[in-house]
Amino acid sequence: MVTPATRAAGPVVAVLVVPQGSYRPEPLAAAVRAHHPDWDVVALWCGDPQLRPVLASSLSWYDAPDDDRGWELTLVAARPAEAEWARSLDAVAALHSAGAATVLALRVGAVAVLGPIDALVAEPVTGPADIGLVAHSAAAFPDDAAAPNEADLAAAGGFSTSVLVARPGAGEALRWLRSRLRDDPSTPVGRWLGNLDRLASIAAISDPAIGAGAWRWDTTTPALLDLPGFDVTQPWVLEQTIVGPARVAVVGHDDRRSALAMAIPQLAGERTALTLPGGVLVDDATRSLVAAAIARPTAQQLLEPQRAVEPPPAPWSEAAAFRRWLSHRYWSYLHSTRRDLAAAFPEPGVRDAEAFRNWRRRAFLDDRISLLVDTATTQQARAVDRIGVAAPLRTDGFNLVGYLTREVCLGDGARRLGAAATTAGTPLSRLAYQRTASPELDPLPVCDQTVRFDTTVAVVTADQFGPLAADHPELFAATRRMVGYWFWELEFITKPMRAALNQVDQVWAGSRFVADAFAAVTTKPVHHVPIAIPQPVCADRERASFAPIADLGDRFVFLVVFDHLSVTERKNPVGAIEAFCRAFAPGEGPVLVVKSMNGSARWPQHQHVLYAAGDRPDIRVWDEHLDRRDQMALVRSVDCLVSLHRSEGLGLHLAEAMWLGVPTIATRYSGNVDFMDDDCALMVDAGRTAVVGGQGVYPPTAMWADPDLDQAAAHMRRLVADATLQRHLAAAGRARMESQPSQEATGRLIAQVLGLA
Repeated sequence: MVTPATRAAGPVVAVLVVPQGSYRPEPLAAAVRAHHPDWDVVALWCGDPQLRPVLASSLSWYDAPDDDRGWELTLVAARPAEAEWARSLDAVAALHSAGAATVLALRVGAVAVLGPIDALVAEPVTGPADIGLVAHSAAAFPDDAAAPNEADLAAAGGFSTSVLVARPGAGEALRWLRSRLRDDPSTPVGRWLGNLDRLASIAAISDPAIGAGAWRWDTTTPALLDLPGFDVTQPWVLEQTIVGPARVAVVGHDDRRSALAMAIPQLAGERTALTLPGGVLVDDATRSLVAAAIARPTAQQLLEPQRAVEPPPAPWSEAAAFRRWLSHRYWSYLHSTRRDLAAAFPEPGVRDAEAFRNWRRRAFLDDRISLLVDTATTQQARAVDRIGVAAPLRTDGFNLVGYLTREVCLGDGARRLGAAATTAGTPLSRLAYQRTASPELDPLPVCDQTVRFDTTVAVVTADQFGPLAADHPELFAATRRMVGYWFWELEFITKPMRAALNQVDQVWAGSRFVADAFAAVTTKPVHHVPIAIPQPVCADRERASFAPIADLGDRFVFLVVFDHLSVTERKNPVGAIEAFCRAFAPGEGPVLVVKSMNGSARWPQHQHVLYAAGDRPDIRVWDEHLDRRDQMALVRSVDCLVSLHRSEGLGLHLAEAMWLGVPTIATRYSGNVDFMDDDCALMVDAGRTAVVGGQGVYPPTAMWADPDLDQAAAHMRRLVADATLQRHLAAAGRARMESQPSQEATGRLIAQVLGLA
């Protein structure tokens, strides 16, 4: 409680720190003024100097008297949070010099004020404090699986980086912190805050009403929310970076949901990437080069002046000069830190000079590097092991490249493609590509690792063709005809994928959907070369053997299966939940089982699924990794598989259900329509909608399906009520799978397309 004896002395200035992007300070300013009308409130822009937005007339920007060149370099050298702190510290010092007794810095987009926050600026009853920081935790975390935990606390530091309270006595400590941010901008600011008590008196603010968020939330009426990782479009989780079980959950806490709803106007917005004049993206290479150049000189540099780093020009005030400074160093730094470049161009200054120069010319397409970074520089490199190349090369077969030794869908597709070719008598040489984190098969398949033919079929996605070429230039140099066997889940082909078309002579695809997508952006031959989907093998298990659904007896069970790592929004389990809720009232009889895996790795997305399911007892959300044979036994044990997907490159899970005689309800869109229609499945019509929640895989500029949930709900009700329909769909689905082309027929098609038949 704040009493007259602990009230802040002198004027309070609240500085609203605005990051680069679309965050607006006006809602937070209104909230602060509503509870503290006697405080001065100003906004501090911490982004691109040329993009500072216009504010509402009731709020003004604070222009701290500082070194513009120094701030521009700090903005580029430091990561966003550290740059914002550096800017804030300059403003705090200037405000103290102007007579402010207490300066309160609040980061816009991370902080929401819902009530009086006197406890922030109150002097502690134990005595005056120069600095006030909001504590992440008032006690040790229990030893459990929830996050954040003690290890997270050690990594992030004990205090929030969203709030700072400073009085004039904090000057020395804050100057020290400012120097740390200049000399070591790669270290998170949270690591430094715990050291400030050596130079100033610190008040650790742990009032339950102040700083409620992902670290702690101990009250039903918070006055200040601290949510630096909150996304207003995903209000079911507090922190997007927490991938495991959250210590502070939203699902099941109505008071927290209400508080978040009030806070959303203050937290709305998103951070955008920092770019320099002309569009040069401030990437890790640029940031590291500038950080090294402006840091204090090392002892060796002081002893040997020739080692001194040339100081960079101001990135905005001297834009052209800065680009020249950057270009002279950029490629050398990139090569020294990227293993793919070092492997592809081991001698860029001599033997590989021309090849590396050509790569740099295409880097704006393949790696999205700005054209304004000059490509004329060379650098050192190191050697790399390469695959063998036979001489002479044969023309009666092909080299098969892919993840042949790895447990991944693309690897399985490549192995089946090779088996089909072998069955048809077409010679091939198998080359295993290893740029994947997927586990190795046991036992390992035997691969030749030698280029023996002048034709290559690479079962490597289009966006990975650049790395493939960088890893194995000898393969591309020897290949006369390169075929990319590509999978993709959208009609929209991204720029890096379109760039890969320059590296192939043909494109093959496993579904007409993917073939049509690539055919729309190239004049090169595109062929539909499907691979037969084999009948799955099931474990000897029944429904009752699966603990999460053992009690369901003979109730009608709809099943949704998906892997969170395959992009949750694309699989659209929330759509299936909504359709089920429209179809059936609680307790009406049918059950929806949402069987996922890797929920702990995509915790925010899994929380969205739980949020959508709510407290309905007839919706079971079950996250567990099952052995493949067990997974197939689960599918066989249910009454209907539902896939209201937004897009599928193929739709393997649907084909497997049809093989097992399980009726299916599926979106009438993308790869699955090759083997599904109204005779063998209940198809759901779909419109188109912009991609949201693509998890960095799918661009927001693309479109995908928006299935008709009312139609899906009607299909669900119809199927439950009609046993004859159930039997028809089960038989028709299996018959459709049995009618696929044989492995030998696929092999003959491969030989025909390659002109080897």
